[in-house]
Amino acid sequence: MPEGKAKSPVANVDWHDAVAFCAWDGGKRLPTEAEWERAARGLADNHMYPWGNDAATPERAHYLSTGGAADVCTKPKNGFGLCDMAGNVWEWAADWYEREYYTAAPARDPKGPAAGIYRVMRGGSWFDDPAPFLSVSYRGWARPAERSQTIGFRCARSAVLQSRR
Repeated sequence: MPEGKAKSPVANVDWHDAVAFCAWDGGKRLPTEAEWERAARGLADNHMYPWGNDAATPERAHYLSTGGAADVCTKPKNGFGLCDMAGNVWEWAADWYEREYYTAAPARDPKGPAAGIYRVMRGGSWFDDPAPFLSVSYRGWARPAERSQTIGFRCARSAVLQSRR
């Protein structure tokens, strides 16, 4: 770990390495695009940003910076207690990107197209303008082998449902 970077988000990771790390870290995975968006919205259904509908501010998200990513969780958490769902680094999602996918996608828990050229990224980054890139609905994309200081990831875990007896 570079000195002074212990609290920085992981970045410059391609999609394949992100998938491999999540699997290595206790059988986790990248979230689907739909899971990521739900997590970003927190407890609300119609928020434009993780904090609500008010415009982005430097107190709410890390964006339009020339200095790179900020330490993780220095901004307020959303309704699910998640940090940095807008700004800081783009986050890889499991899904392939298809521009018109949502015109015919299932209304509940879409899994994305079966194949493609690009993978979905969500959340915007420290380099981006907040509108529209930081909104919870904005869909970014990149080739799976792309690496950038603006691209990172977070792992997800499937919920274990227990039956009630």
